[in-house]
Amino acid sequence: MEARSVWLAFSVLRVAWVLLPQSGYVHPDEFFQSPEVMAGAVLDYKVHLTWEWNEDFPARSPLFPYLTSGIPFLVLKTINSLGLLADSTSAYVLLITPRLWTAVLSFCIDFCVYKICNSVGAKWKQVKMDGFRCLAVFSASYVTLVLFTRTFSNVLEAVLFAAIIALILDSIQVGKPETIHDKNKTESATDEDFPDIINGQDLSHSHSVLLSVLIVVGFFNRPTFLAFALVPMLYWAFCPIHQNNGLWLKDVIWKVLCLVPGAILTFGTIIVCDSIYFGSLNFQSVSVDAFLHSPTGLFQNLTVTPLNLLSYNFDKSKLEQHGLHPRVTHLLVNTPLLFGVLAILAFLDLPHFGTKILSYLKQGKSKTKMSSTEKDSGSKQRTQQKKEGHISSTDSTKGLLLYPFTELDVEVFFLLCYFIPILILSVVPHHEPRYISPCLIPLLLAFHNRLVWKGSNKLVFGGFVAANILGGVLFGVLHQGGVVPSLLHLHRVVHNQQSTEKVHIIYFHTYMPPGHLLGIHSNQTSNQSTGKIDILPKVTNEKAGPEVHLHDLAGASVNVLSKELNTFYQQKQVDNNARIYIVSPSTLHHTLNMYDQRTNMSIVLLEVFFPHLSMEDPPNVWDIVQIQSEKDSTLLERLKLMFGLNLYEVM
Repeated sequence: MEARSVWLAFSVLRVAWVLLPQSGYVHPDEFFQSPEVMAGAVLDYKVHLTWEWNEDFPARSPLFPYLTSGIPFLVLKTINSLGLLADSTSAYVLLITPRLWTAVLSFCIDFCVYKICNSVGAKWKQVKMDGFRCLAVFSASYVTLVLFTRTFSNVLEAVLFAAIIALILDSIQVGKPETIHDKNKTESATDEDFPDIINGQDLSHSHSVLLSVLIVVGFFNRPTFLAFALVPMLYWAFCPIHQNNGLWLKDVIWKVLCLVPGAILTFGTIIVCDSIYFGSLNFQSVSVDAFLHSPTGLFQNLTVTPLNLLSYNFDKSKLEQHGLHPRVTHLLVNTPLLFGVLAILAFLDLPHFGTKILSYLKQGKSKTKMSSTEKDSGSKQRTQQKKEGHISSTDSTKGLLLYPFTELDVEVFFLLCYFIPILILSVVPHHEPRYISPCLIPLLLAFHNRLVWKGSNKLVFGGFVAANILGGVLFGVLHQGGVVPSLLHLHRVVHNQQSTEKVHIIYFHTYMPPGHLLGIHSNQTSNQSTGKIDILPKVTNEKAGPEVHLHDLAGASVNVLSKELNTFYQQKQVDNNARIYIVSPSTLHHTLNMYDQRTNMSIVLLEVFFPHLSMEDPPNVWDIVQIQSEKDSTLLERLKLMFGLNLYEVM
């Protein structure tokens, strides 16, 4: 099958799997950093805001959740108000709309990858890059199919990373390789063979304004973006440059200065927007008169969310709440987990990669010495040529470009873009795999040609296919796979209850349930609860529905569950208008049965959401043996008892 057909097929799968929808729940941040926040701000749903949205110490800019979830929710709100779609705010629509919009944003990465391949192929003829093969590898990766269709801030980070690489490779203008090679030997090349750089560089192709905007936007989205932008921006700043008369320093300084206006304007705009959103500024204080009257007061009230996030992440005591990891986790665990055989190829290429870097450094020094010697020995000759009009005053500098870049090994550039961010991100001892997901882009650009069904590469190709099928099933279907379907079901249950009823929903030993999928509206101004147990305060929906309480017990002990159940059950006995639901992994079914037998409560199993894999409560050997002994049960029933999420009602 042609690479283009493979890419088209997986592109359709990317969208179709979003619509299915995917049941896997990768990490709470996919909900609580974007759709949960925007459901409260745009749809006026009762939601739970995490520590990052604390108005006293905000650590996230609302601009990017608005981009990924706010826009889709605003469209839904408009459709609902116009009555164009009867069920425009169902739980299913609330789930897939932000994901579908994020999937559309992920296709920007496809575009950038294709542009990168075209730029490399056009400027470095000796480098063979197949654009559609790159796209096929990218679209077939489970990182793209699963992680890049979820509302993680890492998706936008990957889009910006790909865009910066594409812009920088487009801005670097080199002469034809054979012409440059001959230029080192003769003076026969013409002006057209080399770019104009300062005192000659064509700044219209430098993309300095756009690059500065993207870097600042990336920094506010995730401060770690600077680690991803480091290598590309160093190449942009230093290549191509002069090597004589100190002109290289002038070129670098000028390029950096070109970034300043766009960066300042973007930085200031986002800070003002964030400050207004979190209430530290109001529209009156942003006026020119207010600034002239009290400029210091304005600056003191500014909210710089990335700095707050950085200070939080460098506080080890706070990071301990999220889990600490060895600093080699990204390099040795997360890269194989995300990238499979591509990560292994990068490791195997390290000796060759290191040799090339050393070779470039040595050759660069030798070129510098040669240029210095040639300058001394040929100064009189060039002066005479200038007088005779044979060469211009700038010709003597145009041919001396930075050596490593004039004969650029693109694979080295891409590997630097892959390894350097991973090493920088490893400094902070909290390592989640998705943090390094943007590194897929330079990695596939470096090794996409190895993924072919030929000769010794058959093993590499087979490993790539097997690893991505496994990763897609694990994170797209199995991992915490019952939480979202249970919320879609409970959305219908809650909205069918009578308005006089109270509903308590307890999630036990699962990831935090995103409350906005229940579709509970609020007439209150406060949209954040304190405490971890009841994550949705008392609310009523817009159709005078029941009073709903959503409780997240996370990994609490059975004693905590017992206390909560006793409290709610006593209320149920008094009012007789309350319903109590428990959602927990099927691996705890025996535990709940034992609790049921010791109390007056009747815990009735209503639904089993299959499949559901809880890494915190995996099936144990005794469960498997006990299930196999039940000969009357079918294979599916046995699997549900091992890999399911159970919904109970307390009678």
